[in-house]
Amino acid sequence: MILHERWFVDESRFPVQFGTWSSPNSLIPVAVAVGITVAATILFRARGRHSVVPGPIALGMPWENYVRLLTWVPLVIGVHMGVTLLVSGVSRQLFVPNLVLPENLLGGLLGMAEIAIALAFIYGALARPAAAALALVGIVGMLVFGPLRIIEHTEILGIAFFLFATGRGPLAFDMALDKLNRPIGPLIPYAVPVLRIALGVGLTVVAFTEKLWNIPMGLAFLSEHNFNFFPYIGLPAIDDTKFLLIAGAVELLVGLMLIAGTYVRLIIIITLIPFNLTLPFLGWRELVGHLPTYGILALLLLWGDERPGEQGTLVRALRGGGA
Repeated sequence: MILHERWFVDESRFPVQFGTWSSPNSLIPVAVAVGITVAATILFRARGRHSVVPGPIALGMPWENYVRLLTWVPLVIGVHMGVTLLVSGVSRQLFVPNLVLPENLLGGLLGMAEIAIALAFIYGALARPAAAALALVGIVGMLVFGPLRIIEHTEILGIAFFLFATGRGPLAFDMALDKLNRPIGPLIPYAVPVLRIALGVGLTVVAFTEKLWNIPMGLAFLSEHNFNFFPYIGLPAIDDTKFLLIAGAVELLVGLMLIAGTYVRLIIIITLIPFNLTLPFLGWRELVGHLPTYGILALLLLWGDERPGEQGTLVRALRGGGA
């Protein structure tokens, strides 16, 4: 259940219970997630970072086609982020449904900024300044809603860095200027690692603030959306509280594995299952809110377990290099 309960309940009724960090309900899931991550990372590196799930090249895709495919990644991520920002701007919310903007001048300016950034990303017009503006809006959001609410969505700041480094890619108005569309060479090797780690941090934080350290919020959500499937598969002993602890442990595990860069493709494939299972029940709010994450997951599924560095495939693709 990798989703945001805050989008569907009145979060003001359920503050994060930081004091529960030392309870068994918190320590046991954390220990399990950390232990699996450490063991998997040691095994992954001992095996020479060999991926369990084959990538496009191993599946027979010609190198030239793979490089060409990677050059379209900034466009995909830019459009995904743009759609979410556009919906958020016209709905008077900052990035996600639970961050409702105030009905004042500041709220109007932030909403207008979201719409402008969205159009810049979708059309590829002044996309790099728009990426810098997105990071600035995120910083202002920390002042309005508090740092924690924005840290729960660090993937958005990761996208800002990614698009600032790469540009918006093909089919962009910036291509007519022949300047703003060009990637920033020194930043490209860090573009995907920063994006991967940013998504991992966001998932890790949400595992605590919406599940492990906020069981009442999870129970309120499950009372309206019964996603606890364990009783239906013959495990009635796993009640809603235990289900939330398991969900939190899984979300924390995914976040930590992404931060460590361990078995990335395998983790992405596993993550896509709960992401997609909730869509028929939670509708457009769930889909639009997670569109940026879908874009990141698509990139990581392609990029996989590549070692970051000057000779990475994405680096060569965006610089126009070959094999």
